[in-house]
Amino acid sequence: MGDRPGIYRSKDAEAAVHRLYDVARARLPFGTESRFVATRFGATHLLLAGPGDGPPVLILQGGNVVNPLTLAWFGPLADRYRLVAPDTIGQPGRSAPVRLSANDASLAEWIADVMDALGLPDVVVVGASYGAGIVLRLAALSPGRVNRAALIVPAGLSAIPTGSMARLGAAYLADRVTRRRSIVEDVVRRLSAGQPDELMVESTLLAFRGTKLDTEMPRLATAQELAGFHAPVMIVAAERDPLFPPDRVIPAARRLFPNLVSAEVLRDAGHMLSAQAALTLTVLLRSFLEGAGVGPES
Repeated sequence: MGDRPGIYRSKDAEAAVHRLYDVARARLPFGTESRFVATRFGATHLLLAGPGDGPPVLILQGGNVVNPLTLAWFGPLADRYRLVAPDTIGQPGRSAPVRLSANDASLAEWIADVMDALGLPDVVVVGASYGAGIVLRLAALSPGRVNRAALIVPAGLSAIPTGSMARLGAAYLADRVTRRRSIVEDVVRRLSAGQPDELMVESTLLAFRGTKLDTEMPRLATAQELAGFHAPVMIVAAERDPLFPPDRVIPAARRLFPNLVSAEVLRDAGHMLSAQAALTLTVLLRSFLEGAGVGPES
């Protein structure tokens, strides 16, 4: 796919992302395996965790951060489930550094290729932020390949509030000019509801300075394109998420999904989840993955 633009500004920037990736992976409190699979868009790197014979759960990461940082949110599930977490192609990580559009079928085709390479005709899918937008693209393209979908602080359901988008854009431009770490620290502080993770700061810093930042969010899903998608859906929003706040995300989900079985709000949590919010999330997810659901509201 040589005609697609690369994402890194330099080889040094790519190497720095890989070093941070390894640090974040080593910090995970559970073991992971590393694997590459081929797709039509290029090689895709995956992290796998949990028992090899456990029920598979495909976990799609957030955008502009390295995969182990959002995979960490789901670690407690690795006691029973086989977690399959690909590095999203075109995002900072170890997959091919070629950018795909979030507004056509490319990302759905990519993840379908990953599933084919792993022998997964259908699967439970959990998508965090940008990853939730990819789940929606897959559900639109091949609805039968998703047998349950959990969408966490999800992109693809509602637009980012104008004020939040403007603040992020201003911070990015200010960092490009001044190179002040405090600007990026403030961004992560706001996205994490005042509970920043130092590795999230570092990953965001590398995305701002070392990559051609991906500012294209997955396009908003429509009821028409999801008319054939009938699998159970769970939505988990975060109370203090400035990007996808509950008062936008949950009403949009209720309009979009007649198959919505659960809509939850993580209290006092931001877009980037704290360790405590992640623990609450996995309790909710266990119930959903076991087919019990957790009721229509938190």
